[in-house]
Amino acid sequence: MTKFNTLALAIASLAAPAIYAAETHSTLEEVNVTVSPLDKPADAVAAPVTVLSGDALRKSAAATLGQTLQDQPGVANASFGSGVGLPVIRGQSANRVKILSDNLDVSDASSTSSDHAASIEPLLAERIEILRGPAALRYGSGAVGGVVNIIDGRIPSAVPEAVEGAVELRHNSADRQDASVFRLTGGAGQLAWYVDGVYRENGDTEIPGLAIIEHGEEHDDHEEHEEHAGEESEHEEAFNTDGYVGNTNARAHSYSGGASWITDSGFIGVSVNRLENNYGIPLGTHEHHHEEAHAGEDHDEHEEHAEVGAIDAVRIDMAQTRYDLKGEHRFDGDYWDKLSLRIGYNDYEHVELDGDVAGTRFTNEAWESRIEITHDAGNGWRGAYGLQLTDKDFAAVGDEAFIQPSRTRSAGFFTMKEREWGDWHLDLGARLERVDIDPEMANERDFNLVGASATLQYFLAEHQHVSLGATHSERAPVAEELFADGAHLAESRYLLGNNELDKESGVNLELGYHHHNEAASGWHAARIEASVFYNQIGDYIYAQNTGGEEEGLPIYAYANRDATFYGAEASVTFPLRGSYYVTLFGDMVRARFDEAITGESSDVPRMPPLRMGLALGAEYDQWGWEWRTVQAADQDRAGAYEEPTDGYTRMDLSAEYNFTIGGSDAVLFASARNLLDEEIRNATSLLRDYAPAPGRSIEAGVRFIF
Repeated sequence: MTKFNTLALAIASLAAPAIYAAETHSTLEEVNVTVSPLDKPADAVAAPVTVLSGDALRKSAAATLGQTLQDQPGVANASFGSGVGLPVIRGQSANRVKILSDNLDVSDASSTSSDHAASIEPLLAERIEILRGPAALRYGSGAVGGVVNIIDGRIPSAVPEAVEGAVELRHNSADRQDASVFRLTGGAGQLAWYVDGVYRENGDTEIPGLAIIEHGEEHDDHEEHEEHAGEESEHEEAFNTDGYVGNTNARAHSYSGGASWITDSGFIGVSVNRLENNYGIPLGTHEHHHEEAHAGEDHDEHEEHAEVGAIDAVRIDMAQTRYDLKGEHRFDGDYWDKLSLRIGYNDYEHVELDGDVAGTRFTNEAWESRIEITHDAGNGWRGAYGLQLTDKDFAAVGDEAFIQPSRTRSAGFFTMKEREWGDWHLDLGARLERVDIDPEMANERDFNLVGASATLQYFLAEHQHVSLGATHSERAPVAEELFADGAHLAESRYLLGNNELDKESGVNLELGYHHHNEAASGWHAARIEASVFYNQIGDYIYAQNTGGEEEGLPIYAYANRDATFYGAEASVTFPLRGSYYVTLFGDMVRARFDEAITGESSDVPRMPPLRMGLALGAEYDQWGWEWRTVQAADQDRAGAYEEPTDGYTRMDLSAEYNFTIGGSDAVLFASARNLLDEEIRNATSLLRDYAPAPGRSIEAGVRFIF
């Protein structure tokens, strides 16, 4: 693989890069983003925000959230086979990236382990907002790395003039996935209602070559790895598959209903959602455990492999019921503007199945409420005050219950202020938060957290500004980081918590540039976004690969260690003659621990590689097309006891055709992905050596809108 000069490409990505072209044509509507409580469009928000909606969202939508967002600036996919894909924002994921359902936490188990899927169906999303960088002031300590907010429209805020809806059917050859989606909304008088549903089913993921990479020969420097290298190779060979990733088939369905009562000054509404998802964990991830379990001399090789194969076909059966209440009241006075209320209750459960036998059961019963009030002081200052309360009762019961049951409660108060004068704009914010974690069999821990931010924008022109921001954020350790103690077979590691962990404390600096003037012509219509960030995190919490083993699994122990993250994202889209456009884009992140440990790498593990890309496309009255290619560099800064990941070139081609049938709008769409049939392994994934991304595939479908 060609080696990249990181500094040179980073400079190039700032000088002439670009955003995914689909955003330019489908997400430039002046829609106020909900990640700001002050009703501001994405182009006016000082923090780096990406909004994915319309045709761009439909093109990108996939079975997992990480796969849906993996082409967005600064976002990577922490995949775990075809059933799980979680977003990684600027190298941050899990408990540092908050996944929201209409501004409330999804409250599932996805942050506790990389094999747990997010309880979100991207195919049902109306809009997805991505806030890169700390958003802890509004959403709490779990958002120190960023926010992904899925807007679904389940609770209507207005009564539609007539019944409206959409139906979509799609098929993907990569895993023979069939998916169907419907959405319907209507109302009468002051009552508005909404229903939706999705069903998808897929087989095993097709790939070029073998699923499992063997690294036995590459551990010559470590005695413990040498001793087991031959045995590991035998087990990997037993579970390896050629041309597909075994046990990655899945089946899921979700349906929702909601209703609102609309008044002249606001609305109040409720919704309920049911989600069921059954997906397989790729074969081969449990071989260390099976080595230990079946190492007795009274088992011959055939019997051992038969038992291992039976046990290794692990699946996750997930079920969730979620209830939401949402209300809004607009004031008529001169000072107070709007009062918003959100309450959510989530009853989540998943069972890990060894064949047909139920194993460990994970449950999360969670309440969250949020109340916000905005104001306009009339002297140039606008602002918001908010209160957020959460209560989560989490439990894991069974053979693989590496986390003890615990209850986590938090309360946070925040305020945000902004003021404009001339060409300048100032944003200020502060948050106070209290987090209490009460485990079943250990001492309770509590944390007091403080956050603050300030961002200054200067508008060079109406559609062009530069910004400089600083944020101080703190994060409390979560239950698994404090109290984990046990084997987690799906991740092939033994996890050890640390009840003495300190809270994280980070300072993030960000310099950004934004230019967008859709109404202009020629080069003045170019869309340019660029940002450079530097994030110093004291007492960064991570699962450290100790190099030791327990029960035949490598030991990962949670620890505090100061770390520094820095990087850049940049994009530009240029309109060409006729309806053509060209886009360039790039992003990078580097992360290192501030103090080295003798004999170990100082690199933070599982960071996304440097990416550069180019897209060329055209938009006509009824149809459009886009060719897009992404070049990812080798990730050879893998971290202690981790393996490097090869780079790749991914080339995609998409097209769509709009037409009318029976008086209703319809769209035919098709995408050819990974045209070069590259072997793509995501450096951010714990399972990168077992489950590469899909090979060459075609996805096609039709959408009817009425």
